[in-house]
Amino acid sequence: MKNRLWLLPAVALGGGFGVNALADDTPLSYGQLERLLNSAEDYGFNRYEKLDADHDDNRFEIEGWRADGWELDVSMTLNDGTLTRESQRKSIAPDWGLTREELDAALSKARAGGMQHFAELEVDSNGHVEIEGYNAQQAQFELDLHRDELNSEHLDSGSENG
Repeated sequence: MKNRLWLLPAVALGGGFGVNALADDTPLSYGQLERLLNSAEDYGFNRYEKLDADHDDNRFEIEGWRADGWELDVSMTLNDGTLTRESQRKSIAPDWGLTREELDAALSKARAGGMQHFAELEVDSNGHVEIEGYNAQQAQFELDLHRDELNSEHLDSGSENG
């Protein structure tokens, strides 16, 4: 199991994105994220590839799949989850997409590591999961982990005797 965690001062980020800009952006809290993910589930998502909170455009973007295999790419408003754009195409949901349970486990690991506000999550076809956000001091937070660390069998096996 290999977790990497980086904390960088927000003022070190490119594009002039400093601590004051972050404070004005009102980062996405866990409560807001939970409401948006519930809206995504209501829309039909059951596997996730990418989540991205864009404060400049008041937009939350989600890429993933429905249970019937349709690939979904939608945008919602950050404040209330209103659907603003959607794209669908027939596909086959890959094994490497995160289930809601795995997504929640990844976010729990990030929170336990110090992430207070969410910015982005992405998983690739190799199972590499990258989470970005901000800690309580508004420094950039990044966590890299592998999808295998998130399934219930792996989590349960760590507590078994044998």
